[in-house]
Order: sequence, then C-alpha cells, then structure tokens
Amino acid sequence: MKAAVYYGAGSIRIEHRPDPTAGAGEIVVAMRACGLCGSDLMQWYQDRRAPVVLGHEPVGEVVQVGDGAAFAIGQRVFVHHHVPCFDCDLCRADRHTLCERFRATAIDPGGLAEYIRVPAENATHDVLVLPDHVDDVAGTLIEPVACIIRGQRLAGVARGSHVAVVGAGSMGLLEIQVARALGASAIVAVEPDADRAARAAACGARVTDGLDAAAVERTFGGRLADQVFVCTHAPSAIAESIHMAGPAGVVQLFAVPEPGHTVAIDFGAIFFREVSIQSTYSAGPNDTRAALEMIADGHIDPESVITHQVGLGDAARAYELAATGQAIKVVVLAEG
Repeated sequence: MKAAVYYGAGSIRIEHRPDPTAGAGEIVVAMRACGLCGSDLMQWYQDRRAPVVLGHEPVGEVVQVGDGAAFAIGQRVFVHHHVPCFDCDLCRADRHTLCERFRATAIDPGGLAEYIRVPAENATHDVLVLPDHVDDVAGTLIEPVACIIRGQRLAGVARGSHVAVVGAGSMGLLEIQVARALGASAIVAVEPDADRAARAAACGARVTDGLDAAAVERTFGGRLADQVFVCTHAPSAIAESIHMAGPAGVVQLFAVPEPGHTVAIDFGAIFFREVSIQSTYSAGPNDTRAALEMIADGHIDPESVITHQVGLGDAARAYELAATGQAIKVVVLAEG
C-alpha cells in the first residue's frame, strides 16, 4: 500500500508498505478521506516523532474484519485514533483525553495511508458508522468538531451565551458553527484577513478586524464575552483575549503554542473579574458521537471550512498548502 510518510522539516514522501491485516477484534479500513489538522503542521511537535504517517481525521470503508469485531465489510466509518480506558479516576470524571491509555493508543500507521489497521480497543469504543447522507469529506470533520464540542462544554457555552472567537481559520470557523448549534445568542469573530472574515460572517458571526477588547465590546453592544476561544498561538492575541472576557468569563486556549514560549498576561484583569483560563486537548468518545450528530443534522457546513481536496499521492502538496496558509482546511482523498 501507499503511505505518506513525514520525515521532518516539512518533508513528506510517498512510500510503499505492506498491507495491514486485521487481528482478533480489529478491522482494516481503506482510507477514503482524511483531513489535515493544525497539529500535523507543527514541526516542533512532529519532527521529534519522524518518520511518521500523519493524519488522525480519517474516514474509510471496512475491508477486513477480525474475529469478534462488530463491523461488516463495506461499511463507511469514522475512525478515532485515541480511546481511553474508561476505568481510571480521570475517565470516571469524564476527562477521557487525560487518561494515560488515551494517549498511548493509535491507529496503524496513520490516516494518510491507503489502508489503516484499527486496534481492537479503538474498534470497540470509537469507530462510528456514517449515515448515508454524511459524505466522506464531511465525515473528516468529526474529529475537529468533537474537539470543539468538548471545549465549548468545558467553557460552559449554552443558550444565550455571548461568544468571541479569536482567529477564523478552520478551527475558528468551526467554533462559530458549534457555538450557534449550542445556542449562543451572539458571536463575534476577530479576524483581519478579508476572506476568512467573510467566511466567519457567512457562518453567523459578527466580525471585527481589530485585536481590541473594546472593539469586541462595541460589537456586542456594550458588553464583553462569556466565553473567548483563542484559535491562534500568537502571544498578542492570547494577551488581549483576557480583556475580551466579561465578569466570570472563560478564556479557552485552543491553539497549541510551542512549549517554552511565554506570554505577558495582565493578572489584575483576571483577578478582579474572576476570569478563568482553560486549555483543552483532543476529544473523547462521547464528543465524537455528539459531533457526528451535529454534522448529520446539518449544523456544520463543510464547504465553509474545507477549501482544498488533494489526492494521497500528492500529500506533500496538501501539506504545503496547509502549512503556508494557502488553504484553510485540506482533505486528502484516496486515489483510483
């Protein structure tokens, strides 16, 4: 089979590897589509793992079923790359993504390959059959939408929330759509790029191009945000986002900064308004199911986010499009 292997420093090569075989409880999935995530582009994170097959947003067709696996040949499925143990203290507290087993699990070799072996625990706990009306490309959004659903629930987004989204890249655009689906009454997007600002407006946000809490307050009609989702690792954006949150507000850091980088924070602004700062990592099995339901019900528009589709054999170009900002979201498709 063909696999797109990342060798570090932005270099991806197409290699041939043996086809995988399903063991007991496992399945093998023929990849049909796989999204590229922002974390796939973080060289400081991926280079230490290289060589590695990237891709953790795959949709595919079941082509092998091991003994005891509850799937059928030909089913179209979303495959989650991590699953928790369900038994540790963190799992019992519904913090599945912090479970040690969650971070230890993986699909083989990764989403950017013609065939993916899904270990038994992943197949048991977080492989979802797609309904007929959810196509392959839309299905690749299950994982990122699940991450956002988890984050917004942690932050307390609910009916009537006033939400600010800083950065309208792929995740920021999905933040807007999830917030609408969860009942937010007003959403402001902070985005200077004209095309991304227009996309944010089409998704239902009011837009300001200034990284300025006063501009957010004016756009909200004289109040600040209940929740602020920071979808950029820019230090200036993180620092200013603190001032966009109103009393008892939540600022959630959604983009991943490189470890060791520091940001100057006005702790006086946090203290006197009792602002909380959160981070959120990945998504658990409850979140992927909620994401599939949200996508199936039409709350997420794939075309608002996915700007490019590229064949597996041209995965290096897909990476370049995403890494250079020419694309908002790239999906890699199976070929032939």
